[in-house]
Amino acid sequence: MSEDKLKLLSCHYTWDLQKEDGDLNFLEVKVRERLAVKCEYRGNLKQREFNFLAFIKHLQGFNDEALKNLQLAKKEHPDDDSNVIVTYGNLAWVHSLMGNVTEAETYIEKVHEILRALPAPSPAESQREVQSEKAWSLLKFSRKTYIRAKESFLEALQKEPEDKEWNTGLAFSLFRLEGLKIGQYKRVRFEESPAVLQLKKALNLDPDNAMIHVYLGLKCYKSTKNGNNAEAWQYMTQALTMAPDNLSVVLHVARFMKKEQFYDKALKVLLEMLKKAPDSSRLHHELANNYRWKAMQMNDAHNPELLGLCIHHLERGTTLNPGYIYPRLELALRYAEQKQMAKAEQMFTELFALPDLKPADRQAWHRMYGDFKQYRLGSERAAVEHYKQGMMLGRVSTEWNACRNRLRKILQHDRRDTYEIRTLFHSFRTENQDY
Repeated sequence: MSEDKLKLLSCHYTWDLQKEDGDLNFLEVKVRERLAVKCEYRGNLKQREFNFLAFIKHLQGFNDEALKNLQLAKKEHPDDDSNVIVTYGNLAWVHSLMGNVTEAETYIEKVHEILRALPAPSPAESQREVQSEKAWSLLKFSRKTYIRAKESFLEALQKEPEDKEWNTGLAFSLFRLEGLKIGQYKRVRFEESPAVLQLKKALNLDPDNAMIHVYLGLKCYKSTKNGNNAEAWQYMTQALTMAPDNLSVVLHVARFMKKEQFYDKALKVLLEMLKKAPDSSRLHHELANNYRWKAMQMNDAHNPELLGLCIHHLERGTTLNPGYIYPRLELALRYAEQKQMAKAEQMFTELFALPDLKPADRQAWHRMYGDFKQYRLGSERAAVEHYKQGMMLGRVSTEWNACRNRLRKILQHDRRDTYEIRTLFHSFRTENQDY
């Protein structure tokens, strides 16, 4: 069949969502974990989850699984109305890619029938449900699509300036974009933040939206020791009260509590959520982190009970999501703390040999393997080499800072610069990079 017909549909396949721009494993895990929690979905949100998951499976090369998820999306909304325009468009694409030409043409015709039956016939992309699903998909997919998401919400707001969904979407887009600036070490002051102003407007229009409370709490959080975070606590506590079954809300609130060093509170929140989502790898990873930090707070980093709990949750989380490298690296370090050196060394070796290891994961590997060499095997020279390798990968993650700081610490006692660390730092200065 002609691909031109397919290209005229408004669905995930025509929204320019590029495979290389998204972390497909992480996106899939997040959707599956949300779907696993038994809670009520408003409107057609569950249908959209299946649509999004189906597209991720397509990008991973599994069109048969994509089709299964689209059938589930279809079950969520069996009526032929504007709510299924995207689902039918996706179905047309998948059937076409699988060689099912008749089925593909059937779904294309179904889309046309829905559009013709509307009170005021108009293109699919102008339908509110389609606009909405496209904008939220852009916001979920990748940091590279945040700007397009913002533009989509702004365009919708021109027609409906006081609409709560469009205002909330714009607020979340601005929040994510400001997060990218923070990732580039450019702090946006609370008082000057466009995201904060928009989040407050969204909250007035949609006071029951827990995630708006979470984002406002994160924006007004002060990381300094003397920072008064009473306002942030108020937002976070309210969010948790409003949405105790929302996995994203719970994880954000628990991470906030961890930053505030209230590890027992964070553990209580996470363990309660674990009853509802026992197979959430993200919950297990967060639990492991809190047990680790609790032990450090007690000045007993190798506390057998807490170290055992940390390892238990890391093992469970890495089994559930082996594609997430960071917890596996942490697990190798925790094995070393248990004096299982051979097991730790084997895990580091296996992880480094993985094909298509992303630069950020490779950087984390160098930092953590350097720590293993430095603090467990006592080989400073080997550690320095790995910290250098991590830095030379560039600012692909916050691990770049960790590598640099460890090298600076070594320089403090190595005045003669045995390892030529200053030479490396000088090369970053020469390239006009902040080192």
